[in-house]
Amino acid sequence: MQAQTVRAHKHLHLRLVQAPLVGRLAPPAGALLQRLQHKGLCCGLLHQQKNFWHPSCQPVRAMASWPSIEIGGRKVEGISIAGQETCIILPQLSLALDTGRCPQRSAFQRTVLLSHAHMDHIGGLPFHVATRALQGLPPTTVVLPSCVAKATEGLLEAHRALDGSEMRCDILPCKPGDELVLMNKLICRPFQTFHPVPSQGYTLFSRKQKLKAEYIGRPSEEIRDLRLSGQVVTEQLETCELAFTGDTGPEFITAEGSADALRARLLIMELTFLDDKVAPESAHEMGHMHIDDLVDHADKFKNEHILLIHFSARYSAAQIFENLDDRLPADLRKRCIPFMNGFLDYSKA
Repeated sequence: MQAQTVRAHKHLHLRLVQAPLVGRLAPPAGALLQRLQHKGLCCGLLHQQKNFWHPSCQPVRAMASWPSIEIGGRKVEGISIAGQETCIILPQLSLALDTGRCPQRSAFQRTVLLSHAHMDHIGGLPFHVATRALQGLPPTTVVLPSCVAKATEGLLEAHRALDGSEMRCDILPCKPGDELVLMNKLICRPFQTFHPVPSQGYTLFSRKQKLKAEYIGRPSEEIRDLRLSGQVVTEQLETCELAFTGDTGPEFITAEGSADALRARLLIMELTFLDDKVAPESAHEMGHMHIDDLVDHADKFKNEHILLIHFSARYSAAQIFENLDDRLPADLRKRCIPFMNGFLDYSKA
């Protein structure tokens, strides 16, 4: 397999892979370069870039695995296109956020956090469970809203009957206010989101012990003796490492219980609509975010990084970047990373 890397926009890195796709061949990278140059998108070759996405939408479904991006030391893979498929993969945590249509790499993640039961977010769950069983991997752990647990079990039962196999998995129902310890030792706490069907987001926390301030700088022998005498010399430090909204309207931003999500080191947040062709009010009626919501509440986001997902398929990659660049305040824009796997249909480039 050969690959070329181009810079197609001031924020947009593409890796063009010459690989066979189901029912068709990907155009040679050189031909795609010419198309991008013709549209004024290509600014030259880059060297040894690590963060790429495949530049197609529909044909990219045939890719065996997804390119990853790295944000704050965490690898992020998967795909998110509104109404089609959302599955965010965090391989270092063995975690999938929703299952989409079950991209191949997602099946190797032990834990799935489901935000809600719309098909573009839950449709791949039976395949995820079945694939792990087929590969002899431990059963999937599925964390999901309590109110959809019974229906989800029914979905899996139907597939067990069809597949003629056990398809074991562990379902963990939860709701805002609950706390779970995941296999990766992170603490998971759901928070309320706002969508036409029952939904919730998730915050993930790390915990570690830190030396109390009054003991900092003291000799290690003294601290050891204090410990041996039964003195507590450390305190627990909790850090919100990650938050995931799933699909939601902007009400979550001001809702009680969302404060942790708005200060998480990495916030993975939907942003479906980016221009005035869809009014904010219409976006809200559908239970989605509009870019104006991000602008209006810019001061509330204290996150180091914000991964924006779930863009409408009506947008091209260039349109996504143009709207983000033109409309977001500078301080917020520099912290926002659009998740582009699946966008920029090169057949139209």
